[in-house]
Amino acid sequence: MATPIQMPSLSPTMKEGKIVKWLKKVGDKVSSGEAVAEVETDKSNLEIEAFDDGYLLQIVVGEDQMAAVGAPIAFLGAKGEKVDAGKSAAKPAEAPSAAKPPPPPAPAAKPAAAPPPAAPAAGGGGGGRIAVAMPSLSPTMKEGKIVKWLKKVGDKVSSGDAIAELETDKSNLEIEAYDDGTLAEIVVGENQTAEVGAPIAYLTAKGGKAAAAAPAPAPAAPAPAAPAPSAPAQASGGGQVVPLRREEPAAAGGRRLRASPLAKKIARERGLDINQVRGSGPSGRIVKRDIEEALTKGVSAPAAKKAPAPGARPAAGVRPEPQVVPLTSMRKVIAQRMTEVKPGVPHFYLTIEVDMDAAVKVREEAKAMDLKVSVNDLIVKAVAMAVRRYPKINVSLQGDHVVQYSTVDVGIAVALEEGLITPILKDADQKGLQAISTEVRELAERARKRALKPDEYTGGSITVSNLGMYGIDQFVAVINPPQASILAVGAVADKAVVINGQLAVRKMMTATLSCDHRVIDGAIGAEFLRELRGLLEHPTRLLF
Repeated sequence: MATPIQMPSLSPTMKEGKIVKWLKKVGDKVSSGEAVAEVETDKSNLEIEAFDDGYLLQIVVGEDQMAAVGAPIAFLGAKGEKVDAGKSAAKPAEAPSAAKPPPPPAPAAKPAAAPPPAAPAAGGGGGGRIAVAMPSLSPTMKEGKIVKWLKKVGDKVSSGDAIAELETDKSNLEIEAYDDGTLAEIVVGENQTAEVGAPIAYLTAKGGKAAAAAPAPAPAAPAPAAPAPSAPAQASGGGQVVPLRREEPAAAGGRRLRASPLAKKIARERGLDINQVRGSGPSGRIVKRDIEEALTKGVSAPAAKKAPAPGARPAAGVRPEPQVVPLTSMRKVIAQRMTEVKPGVPHFYLTIEVDMDAAVKVREEAKAMDLKVSVNDLIVKAVAMAVRRYPKINVSLQGDHVVQYSTVDVGIAVALEEGLITPILKDADQKGLQAISTEVRELAERARKRALKPDEYTGGSITVSNLGMYGIDQFVAVINPPQASILAVGAVADKAVVINGQLAVRKMMTATLSCDHRVIDGAIGAEFLRELRGLLEHPTRLLF
């Protein structure tokens, strides 16, 4: 009897996942614990592993197709077992679909009968087409707009080629092909939008093997929606997952490298260690331009980053993974009660005044030496160091787990005409003031041009929102999830203050910290602000 491989539930918010790539083809032998497919969720890309031994009899959900949590995506069984064994295993998925209003019961049986031709096609030739789907390029992206098609119908396309320019809610990016072939049809025209996962074009496969992806997706579309009512019961029987560590070096064991075949070929021919290259394609995929940039900068630099891994502080390019800690009983109750009082993310606020006289003098000294260091750069550096010294604020609540970050990545709020974006300054605690100044300006400039890569505006430990340049004395900022805190910074202005019993005029600044009360308490926020004030009032500490 064939055994289904089901779409697992990989995050608390996950309702469906997209098959990015099948790592096995129909007819392949599969062992328990072996990765069979790569799936894209609402959070990251992961590998699904088989729970049983057998042969891959049938692929139900093709590449770039979606499936609901708990839906069968493939079937395992004995060698030579017929497809109707898979059909009988799929019958529980057909029953719920008959209950759903849109698809009537009679047609629901036809999609179930359609997959048998797809099984042979996966192993042999076929003249089908390959769908190019709208990729998910940021956590908040639900749809994207095609700005420009870089290929036209009839053009030959190679894996890694940019085929279209896409406008998302954050920036403009290029969509690259994952397969070789010919552009057969453009579904979404220029200046038109499409939802994430929807086909925007079709390729005619170059060879029979490439065409295998086309027959499977068509009948698979009804299948994911069918088992949705029973998803919670089936999710536990799905697959075990292994995170794809996209930023780890090659020493991290047998991780699966996300790179286009063209990128791999160029790297191999030029003797470049592709594991040290950072991908800019969809989901962090390494593409041709990434290899060319690495070769332009020189191949020795990435190799040097790999050596100092044993140190207490991670070397550049070797960023430690965050730790996932289950919520304690006390923290669960706090999170529940705070959410009842303030639905969504329950904020609380702490405000301090900071004497910025010494910080302003540092800025003036830097200016005299022709160094571009702003007050905001000093604040960013101080925030990063304070986060490093008080790691309890460097957390995020995701479902029923607290994620403790091991790196200090500071978001910088940048105002655009269309709204607001927060580029992320990574490892800000390890960078000098001049490096922070240069990188912040470069990120802000590219943000205004909508040229940021997805990993440059996602994640982060804390955000700094500075409205001082607009003459705002004090304000309260809203947290940018999944972060758990944000610092609102006002203007530096002359104020009359009492120092040692004497009235004096000092350059003062107000800073307000907004915290997620589900994971950060008042005392933690207060300790962080005390450290921040100490760093800014004695800025020479920022140098050590």
